[in-house]
Amino acid sequence: MDKPDSLLGKPAAVATKKRIEVIEALRGLAAFSVAWFHFTNGGGLLQAGWLKSSGAYGWLGVDVFFVISGFIIPYSLYHARYRVAPDAGRFLLKRVIRLDPPYLAALALTILLWYASAATPGFKGSVPDLDPIVLLAHLGYLNAFLGYPWLIPVLWSLAIEFQFYILMSLIFPLVLSASMPVRFSTLACLCALAFAIPNGALMFHYMGLFAFGILTCGKHTGITSLRAYLCLLPLAFGVTVASIGLASAIAGLLACLAIAFVRMPRIAPLAFAGTISYSLYLLHVPVGGRVINLGTRFADNAFLQIGVLTTAFGVTVLASYLMYTLIEARAQRWASRLTYKQSSASASPRSWIAGQP
Repeated sequence: MDKPDSLLGKPAAVATKKRIEVIEALRGLAAFSVAWFHFTNGGGLLQAGWLKSSGAYGWLGVDVFFVISGFIIPYSLYHARYRVAPDAGRFLLKRVIRLDPPYLAALALTILLWYASAATPGFKGSVPDLDPIVLLAHLGYLNAFLGYPWLIPVLWSLAIEFQFYILMSLIFPLVLSASMPVRFSTLACLCALAFAIPNGALMFHYMGLFAFGILTCGKHTGITSLRAYLCLLPLAFGVTVASIGLASAIAGLLACLAIAFVRMPRIAPLAFAGTISYSLYLLHVPVGGRVINLGTRFADNAFLQIGVLTTAFGVTVLASYLMYTLIEARAQRWASRLTYKQSSASASPRSWIAGQP
C-alpha cells in the first residue's frame, strides 16, 4: 500500500513506482540552500562580499519545502485511498512515527553539544540553561504559541508543516474533489485565511506556497486540467506575494512548475541529497554551525573561510548520513507498518475522491 510521508521524507507513493525524481532533487537542493544560508549569513564567519552574498537567498529553500509538502501530502493520500473518518488518526500517527525520532534525536544532540561546548576551554557562548517547559513545548511544536525559543532555529517550519498535516487530515477530500467548484472554493477560502489571520505562527500565513503544491497535485493526478491549472497558478502567486513577499512567490512558482513539467532520470548525488535532506535540515545548525563558530576565531581570509565552509558541510553531511541510517530510515519503516483502512483493496484511487461513486 502507498503510505504518506513528509515533505522532508519521501512517501511510498513517490518512493516506489510513482517516484518523482525532480522532487528528490528539489528536496536536496532546498536543504542544502538553507544550510548554505545559515553557514554564510548566520554565524559571523563572513563579512560583506561575494561569498556571503552567495547564500543571501538560501532561506527560500524553506519555501520550496512548503510547496513540496503541498504536493506530496495530498498526492500520497490520493494514492493511499485515504478517507477522513477511519484514517485521520492513523495518518497523523504515521506522521509522528516518521518525523519525531529524528526530530527528538536532533534535539538531544543539540543539548549534548551545547553542554560539551560550554565545558570546552575558550567557550564564548551562553551557558546552558534549559527550562523543562521549553523542552515540553518542543514535543508539541508549540514554542511559537507559548513564546518560547526553538533550540534549533529551523524547527519553526516543522511546526508549520504539522499544522498542514492536521489540516489535510480533515479536508483532503475537498482539495482533490472531483468537482472543480468545490476544489476552487476550498482553496480560495484557505488562501483568504492568510489575510484574515495574519499570524506567522500559523500555516495559513504560508498558504500560497502550499496552494502551489496542492494545485500541482491536482494537475499531476489528472483531476485538474492543464488549462485550469495554469489559470489558477496566479491565485497562489498573488497570495504568496501579498503575504510573504515576491522572492518567496517566485521560488514557489519555479518549484511547482518543476514538479509539474520536469521529468528527469535518477541522478545519484541529487538522490542522495534528497534522501538525507530531513536529517541535514535538522542537524546543519547544531553540527555545522559549531564548525562555523570555531572558524570565526581564525579564518580571516577567503581561502580559510572557504575551508571552514567546506568542513562544515562535510561534517554536516556525515552526521546527516549517520542520522538517516541509524534513525530516520528505521522511522520510515516503522511508519510504513501502520496502514490505512480500505473498503475495497482493488478500488482505483480516483474512486476515493469526494464526488466519485
